[in-house]
Amino acid sequence: MTEPDQEPLPYHTNMRGQRAGSGFLLTMLGLLLLTILLLNTGVLEASYSGIAFMGLLPFVIGALVTGAGLQVYSHYGCIIAPVLLFAIMFPLVHYGLAEGLICIIMVLPFWLAAGIGGALATYVIHRRQRRLEREEGVTRFQALGLAALPFALLYAEEASPPAWEEHAVVRHVDIAADARDVWPLLLSIPAVSSDEGIVTFTHDIAGIPRPAEARLVQRGEQLVRVGRWGDAIRFEERVTALEPGHRIAWDFAFPDNSVQTYTDRHISPDGPLLKIARGGYTLQPLGDGRVRVTLSTTYRMRSRLDWYLAAWGERMLGDVEANVLAIIKARAER
Repeated sequence: MTEPDQEPLPYHTNMRGQRAGSGFLLTMLGLLLLTILLLNTGVLEASYSGIAFMGLLPFVIGALVTGAGLQVYSHYGCIIAPVLLFAIMFPLVHYGLAEGLICIIMVLPFWLAAGIGGALATYVIHRRQRRLEREEGVTRFQALGLAALPFALLYAEEASPPAWEEHAVVRHVDIAADARDVWPLLLSIPAVSSDEGIVTFTHDIAGIPRPAEARLVQRGEQLVRVGRWGDAIRFEERVTALEPGHRIAWDFAFPDNSVQTYTDRHISPDGPLLKIARGGYTLQPLGDGRVRVTLSTTYRMRSRLDWYLAAWGERMLGDVEANVLAIIKARAER
């Protein structure tokens, strides 16, 4: 497609432009396949949430798909093309390669914005190049440079990971019940049915299984709350402090990989990016026949996008806590 203010180009020049576009297309396809491979092999696990993966890589893909298609579509295609590509790519990764929905939801805003940005950048550069001979001279070099840059940064981020940062998520609920009736529910919550609790983004949209039970057991001299979500997710809360009627605290332990298996393999609760560390309940009498139950969860995370991922942690862990507190409130008041 020629610009409205340009004379039609000779046949041999158009053929060179088509070959340049084909080079872009092949580079883009190779980059897409390599991206899918990285998503599912864990080769660069520690840089999965870094700037290169979340920003530069989708920028490059958007730029390349636009560079490949400038002979085909108008400037509107610079927005539609990367959106359409990601609309095909992410369902393929989710359904075909079993990538978790949580990670896809978290990266999608960055990828859409960066992909459209790369596409528009390529379109602006293309409009300034009035001769296809000049375009052909730099297209392949630019394509190779673009393709190499994000992976160089991915390896750099892998070699020099950011420092760990600690975050705490806290929720509370006021319950119209006596503290003696509420306290046992902070120790054990047996046989939680699927219709208990509240509707949340984390459980009902992102697909995290709902809590099924929590049992306090004695293992030698150690008290442990054994938790289960859904049918298969298992974890332990090893009690570190117990003040009957007032407070219980614990350290988290994950004896198997059921959390990753049934949620998302990149969100390990005790992995290179994230460590769910400790938590606990406090019970505070308010007078007038009410008590306040506070549930806290502390985790450590390392990422160059700490501000963004911490917002997701606040939302998703906050949903989990709010749902558990709603179950406790309903049972105590009932």
